[in-house]
Amino acid sequence: RHVPERRDRPEGVAPGVDDRIRDGRARARPAERATVGEPHRGERHGGGRRGPRRGPDYQSETTISFRDSIYGKEITLRGENSFTARIPAGVKDGAKIKLKGRGGQGEGGPGDMYVIVHVAPHPIFTRDENDLLMKLPVTFTEAALGADIPVPTLDGDEVKVRLAPGTSNGKVLRLKGRGITRNHHTGDLLITIDVQVPQRVDGKAKEALEKFAEATADHDPRADLKQKSQA
Repeated sequence: RHVPERRDRPEGVAPGVDDRIRDGRARARPAERATVGEPHRGERHGGGRRGPRRGPDYQSETTISFRDSIYGKEITLRGENSFTARIPAGVKDGAKIKLKGRGGQGEGGPGDMYVIVHVAPHPIFTRDENDLLMKLPVTFTEAALGADIPVPTLDGDEVKVRLAPGTSNGKVLRLKGRGITRNHHTGDLLITIDVQVPQRVDGKAKEALEKFAEATADHDPRADLKQKSQA
């Protein structure tokens, strides 16, 4: 009786797997390579074939002014094909904007463009989420006696804030609705009072301050400082 030649299966290879056994060894198909830094798309699922690969994603950077970051700005991006894009209002420094379909071309469609936005600092204003912040320099007499002081705003208007007599350095005033509008919410303008002390005082100003010192000699702002230090 003819006995068919026995073909041993290598260890670790399950029956029914079509591995083309030759010379007692399993021939594995070469692994597909993915380019470093490129999204790995179209993986095999259930033995299916890889679909068309999308084009590569591109990344660019732009720097805009603080004002443009608050109100939005249209910029021009130059490359193989120049085009304009809108930076949305209220964007933060370091934000990444996705421009769909503005990347490289591919059989499966174009990739995307990512734009990193840098915001140049403003000489007066900073921001905290939707609130605008600024320091308002005032004189010693304005802080001591009180005053109505004009304050510039980012949108170009000028508003007046009223200092109460005896306003201390570092006090924060809030102007409602003068901040950043984002996601249907508008923040406030927070004004920190910065009392300016003259570096040099001469003549009548010096005489006036000396008289002021004599008139307020009974007031000691450090009266309980030592006691509090022992708490």
